[in-house]
Amino acid sequence: MHASDRGPNSAEGHGEPLRAVWGRIQRELRGAIRREQFETWFRRTTLTAVTEGTAVIAVHNRFTRDWLRNYYMDVLVPCVAKVLGSAHEIRFDIDPESTAPELCPPLPPDPDSVGEDEDGTRSAAQAPAPPAALPLSNANVLPGRLLESSDVVLNPHYRFDNFVVGPCNRFAHAASVGVSESPGLTYNPLFLHGSVGLGKTHLLQSLCHSVFEREPGARILYLSCETFVNHFISALENGDLEKFRHKYRNVDILVVDDIHILANKERTQEEFFHTFNTLYNAGKQIVLSSDSPPVDIPTLQERLVSRFKWGLVTEVEPPCYETRMAILKRKSRERGREIPDDVARVLAEHIDSNIRELEGAVTKVLGFASLSGQPITTQLVRQCLREHFAARPHQPSIEDIQRAVTERFGVKLSDLQSKKRTNAIAYPRQIGMFLARKITRMSLEEIGGYFGGRDHTTVLYACQKLERLSKEDPSCHELLTSLSYEIRGTQA
Repeated sequence: MHASDRGPNSAEGHGEPLRAVWGRIQRELRGAIRREQFETWFRRTTLTAVTEGTAVIAVHNRFTRDWLRNYYMDVLVPCVAKVLGSAHEIRFDIDPESTAPELCPPLPPDPDSVGEDEDGTRSAAQAPAPPAALPLSNANVLPGRLLESSDVVLNPHYRFDNFVVGPCNRFAHAASVGVSESPGLTYNPLFLHGSVGLGKTHLLQSLCHSVFEREPGARILYLSCETFVNHFISALENGDLEKFRHKYRNVDILVVDDIHILANKERTQEEFFHTFNTLYNAGKQIVLSSDSPPVDIPTLQERLVSRFKWGLVTEVEPPCYETRMAILKRKSRERGREIPDDVARVLAEHIDSNIRELEGAVTKVLGFASLSGQPITTQLVRQCLREHFAARPHQPSIEDIQRAVTERFGVKLSDLQSKKRTNAIAYPRQIGMFLARKITRMSLEEIGGYFGGRDHTTVLYACQKLERLSKEDPSCHELLTSLSYEIRGTQA
């Protein structure tokens, strides 16, 4: 009999519906892999055709197809061969209609598992099924909405297209975009760190918006680490650990803000470790933010530090002058009235700590001008933002640092900015870069520019080297402390 002579819904040589054949294959898969892996990758799949030597499996998106091809062929091929009686080539079709949640009902129990309970009143077939992971785009998830357990609401204005990219945040922005396009594949976990008000929240929420645009039914849980800690404590008190674990481990993307709050919380670290492992092994994306890199979070277990570094750890740095100018112009345009260039320059020069202060300054200036009916001028800015223009203690400049280093080591500034790599020049240059990073608010790229146009990786290497030497070599620590005191009058 030719393939065309068989019914479209029956498998070759079996005479039984494709759905029944696929149910048998799924039972084989369920016995070969972990339950959460099965629920994540095989629940929303179906067998659509079996021809001579080929089995066609429908999946609901390209991401699932690629993941199955890359990681599950060594399990899938033998399971298909066992049920069909011979080896078949596996081909995947992307068919969202055939894999809709309502068309993929829970599997019936194995016949061997059906029997009377001890009291003879119930069988396994009648017992309720255990809770299972809700698949991507599940009907129970409102499209484009975070899961109910999330403790934030996505800001509609926090999107990639209105995020101002500069040298201080370019890498973090690119990494966030990459994760949103390929969750679980590109960088997992993604760990963003930096001081408050530098745009970490904007990037995290932009990532969520971008994922929802591609997969409206994605299960995203977004919450603060404090909420995770409180939920865990409550679960311990009420004996609801299984419910707690089901809630946190059956998601497509877990976003946790302020993960440094795990410090000094041993039991919670233990629970988060297992949650991390479950999600990571299931190919789910983990996104974390903190005010410091993993290695600097006190009392964080070494195995958690190691796992946080598996993917990508990147810093969001304070904005440089040019980026602050761009932010001021963008934020004022968004509020319907762009501030003049001279006003933006004054604000960028005096507000250099974080982006939130820049946004607040724009809002206050525009509001003051509107209420008073005055034009937006530098004089008006000084009037309504007096606190930012008050006399401030002298902030050491990069020139102050270079001057102190050249005098201490007896080298010329031109030597520090040259291509020379002898230790007599390279060591003072690295000390200058290290002190510039510690004392000023300049980005790595800006510091490199003052030391002969070196790139940010060279500056980062110098900072890491001096950080290590200062801990290992007392004379190095004493030298850095002395120079820092000389430059700004305080100890490093």
